[in-house]
Amino acid sequence: MIGPVRKALTRIQVGRILLAALLLLPALRARAEISDDWFARPWRSDEGLPDNNVFGIAQTSDGFLWVGTAGGLVRFDGDRFDEFSPLNVGIPVRGIRTLLLDKHDRLWLSMDRGFVVCAERTTAKVLTPTDGLPPDSQVQVFAEDGEGTIWMAYGSRRSLTSVKNGRVTTFGAADGVPSGQSWIATDAKGALWLAKGGHLCIFRNGKFEELTAFPQSNSVRIAAARKGGMWIFSGSRVWRFQEGGQLEPAGEFPEPVSATALLEDHSGALWLGTAAQGLFRRETTGKIQAMPRSHPQIVCLFEGREGNIWVGTFGGGMDRLRPRALQLIGREQGLPFESVRSVCEDSTGAMWTVTQNGLLACNQGGTNWSILNQNTNWPGGNPICVAGDPAGGIWIGTGSSGLIRFQNGEFTSWHTSNGLAGENIHGLMIEHPADVWISFASHLQRFKDGVFQTIDLPIGARYFRAMAMDTAGNVWGGTSEGSLLRIHDGKVTDETERIQGGPASIRCLYTTPDGSVWIGYGEAVNGGAGGGIARYKDGKYTRFTTREGLHNNFISQIVADKMDRLWLAGNGGIFELSMTEVSHAADAMANGHKAHLRSVLYGRSEGLPSLQGTYDTVPSSTRSADGRVWMTTRTGLAVVHTENIRENSEVPPVLVERVLVDGEPIAVYDSKSPLREPEIRGLADLHQDHLSLHLGAHYRRLEIDFTTLSFLAPENVAFRYRLEGSDDQWTETSSNERKATYLHLGAGHYKFHVIACNNSGVWNEIGATLNFEVQPFFWQRLSFQLAMLALFTLCVIAIVRYVSFRRLRIQVRQLEQQTLLHKERARIAKDIHDDLGANLTQIALLSELTRQDMAAPVKAGEHVEKISSTARQVMKSLDEIVWAVNPRNDTLPHLVDYLGQFTLDFLRGAPGIRCRLDLPEHPPELNVPADIRHNLFLAVKEALNNIVKHAAAKEVRLGVDVSNGKLRVVVTDDGQGFESPPQDAWADGLRNMRQRMAEIGGECAIESHAGTGTTITFDVPWRN
Repeated sequence: MIGPVRKALTRIQVGRILLAALLLLPALRARAEISDDWFARPWRSDEGLPDNNVFGIAQTSDGFLWVGTAGGLVRFDGDRFDEFSPLNVGIPVRGIRTLLLDKHDRLWLSMDRGFVVCAERTTAKVLTPTDGLPPDSQVQVFAEDGEGTIWMAYGSRRSLTSVKNGRVTTFGAADGVPSGQSWIATDAKGALWLAKGGHLCIFRNGKFEELTAFPQSNSVRIAAARKGGMWIFSGSRVWRFQEGGQLEPAGEFPEPVSATALLEDHSGALWLGTAAQGLFRRETTGKIQAMPRSHPQIVCLFEGREGNIWVGTFGGGMDRLRPRALQLIGREQGLPFESVRSVCEDSTGAMWTVTQNGLLACNQGGTNWSILNQNTNWPGGNPICVAGDPAGGIWIGTGSSGLIRFQNGEFTSWHTSNGLAGENIHGLMIEHPADVWISFASHLQRFKDGVFQTIDLPIGARYFRAMAMDTAGNVWGGTSEGSLLRIHDGKVTDETERIQGGPASIRCLYTTPDGSVWIGYGEAVNGGAGGGIARYKDGKYTRFTTREGLHNNFISQIVADKMDRLWLAGNGGIFELSMTEVSHAADAMANGHKAHLRSVLYGRSEGLPSLQGTYDTVPSSTRSADGRVWMTTRTGLAVVHTENIRENSEVPPVLVERVLVDGEPIAVYDSKSPLREPEIRGLADLHQDHLSLHLGAHYRRLEIDFTTLSFLAPENVAFRYRLEGSDDQWTETSSNERKATYLHLGAGHYKFHVIACNNSGVWNEIGATLNFEVQPFFWQRLSFQLAMLALFTLCVIAIVRYVSFRRLRIQVRQLEQQTLLHKERARIAKDIHDDLGANLTQIALLSELTRQDMAAPVKAGEHVEKISSTARQVMKSLDEIVWAVNPRNDTLPHLVDYLGQFTLDFLRGAPGIRCRLDLPEHPPELNVPADIRHNLFLAVKEALNNIVKHAAAKEVRLGVDVSNGKLRVVVTDDGQGFESPPQDAWADGLRNMRQRMAEIGGECAIESHAGTGTTITFDVPWRN
């Protein structure tokens, strides 16, 4: 539905405009030329404007421009357009026909199909005929009176509508509204005025009261006059009317024009937009002049806070008009050739130029340039440079025909035959008519009082490119090889040694009344980058390059204007510096401090091509008597209209416009606007005071878009930003770098601060700030760190406890081992004492008895037999002791083998008892400590001994099993058994077995029944 409605409305409007254009075509042809003093910079759809049909422009209190177009609503910061769509509040069309910004920063939008939208910062209201608006009518113009009432007029419709406190009221004939074409406006006091059907009315006491009448035409426009009353335009005439006075004529066009917009600017000039004849400006003197514009069909006019005139056109987009600062004179302006090499002004104010193709042209004003060296009396030669003297003469240096002077239509020439050093002249400098300085490729002459004086130059000083004279009478010369010479009273002083930073080609010289010599450099003598600009004053030399803020390092021309500005032309165009700022910076650098300059570039904002300055000729630039600066370029003669360059004292608003994390926006200025897309309305609003953002710990890239709302010359604004908590110093950026980027920041609180200056260097020192916090990783959180500290403390405690207990266990083990060692030693001593000792004592007694019974051989033989048996017993006991203490036997296989062998040997000496062994073939290689082996062996021995002595057994079985984490030894006999434990020595043997097993942590189980034998089981758990 949007397309057909828009097309229908567009056809109607285009038809009206074409009809008006056809009717007024003769007036267009007779119109004066468009003024060159103003420049129109257009913005169109290819630069972000939704549509080239612009129907309304306004500026909110925060500084943004709002532009209503047939394709929607956008907000403009001077650099880019940001779209706001009325479709987001439920309107089925986005085309805007007119708009108004009221005192509360509410936007009133007149939409296609008659809708009216009132959009505040966070809410919006749509008005339709159901709310009281007239049906099938489209608002043509809004107005707001002093009481805050919004008024709407509908062209030829009889009625008007007002909205106050949400209430819609209609005013018609009964309220004093005449018939006919209408237009409304409020005056400086806030009163509402109505021009309709040739009647001028004011709204008072609830009715429209007629004040005067005027000749009615098809189009009438009124606008508030700053001094009170109203401006009226109708047909071809302009009137001014104040209540209580008469209708005063204020200007008239030669032919009627169809007016579309009327505006008085801050200077009192009146602007008129027309339907097909373009844009006009009535100066305070009454002079009416056509203004530049991108399209002849003007729809609306608006004046911004900085004095810019904004123009909405029907097809040409949006224009910004301001007085032209830089003008380029080329062939279209009458110059005979684009590339110019020399310029000067004569005593009458006429401008003279020499072009690169050798034409000498003169302009007496206007666009007519006369070529002098094409006259029949021209003495010959190609002009190279031109200079004027105060007496009205023009001096011309040629490339092959020497020196020429022109005055009063007559030419005078000088050649080498007259004492001239050469026929090829590079530069001229005129002190007065009788004192002329002439430079050649490798010579310098002074023509004074009719005599040529050749200046002796130092060896190596050649190819003069620059000359200048200071107030002290010193003549300064610069060469292509970087030599700087000072000449006074015929004496030449070489100042080159005072130049620092390496030799660079000198392209131009300029002196100022404070004694400064300004040097413009080209490339380094040995090749490389340009040398920038330098100041040489009182023996101190200071050089500035792009590092200090210079726009370009290749400087060809330097001229000072009357407003303390230094104008420079070079390879990168024409720009200006504040001389005071440069002087302060030079003083600071001379004292070893850092400095920064602010270069203001001109030409690009006026839509001019690249303006590369020319050099090698003197003079190549000049300042005319009216204060304008003239510079020669490869593309024409550049004229700086210094009278149109005014200081912009408006402090530029600065704000953070957008914040993106990893490429996704998280905060947007005015994100809560009802005209925003739904996905943007869910983001944080940077317009909110005291906003603080929270960034997750895992983000990688943070981007902060900022802007400043300065429209006079947005290409010359500058920014400084700093991130408190990260940056130690301010970062300088230019107008096309409106973004700060930070890679992953550490956890903590940060404050981003950005400030900006306008084209005149006025800084907004407060700027804009943004607070945000980067969340820490979980291991960086205080709770985690406290937990880790507690855990670390516990770990330390645990480690200390473990180490302490380990040491204690080692000490206990060592004590246990020592105890076991002492115990083992005591056992061995006991065994030796009880067993070996007793047997040895018996052997000793038996030996004594044998000695005594030597006389009785039988007795002696019995004693010897007992000695032999006891000795064998001693050896056996000794073997048992040695086996028990030998560490090589501390394995299970050794224990099993020894138990089996001992059982066999023990039972072999017992008559009538068979021995059966049930032993594992390959017992595991397990360690069996000495105390276990010893006690287990003694227990088994005790069991065997009891069987032999008391069981009356015929068969004894020994079994060994290793399983379930324990060693089991089973001794079984088939003897007489018992029902209850005996009380004799056998019982003592049973108690001894249990005691021995208990000492090693084992168990002894005895199972016996009378007449069925006895089974003794020894269970020993493993311990390594």
